[in-house]
Amino acid sequence: MTAPPVLESPGRLLDHRLEELVAAELARLARRAPTLADDHLGLVEASLQQIINRLLPARGRVSAAPETVAALFDLEFV
Repeated sequence: MTAPPVLESPGRLLDHRLEELVAAELARLARRAPTLADDHLGLVEASLQQIINRLLPARGRVSAAPETVAALFDLEFV
């Protein structure tokens, strides 16, 4: 017997997608500039998070209607 699928809110799906984008960008940067220290990569990560929070405040993602967030960011309920 398989467990029923867990539905995630569009806000959570968006958060997950943003986390993946930041991780991919940090990995790309580390590959392109292997001499960057971890503290530099940490600064880049913090800066990316600040940009995300300014463009998409967490409270806005939480309070937005699920269908609006899903449509805006082309998310699917999983």
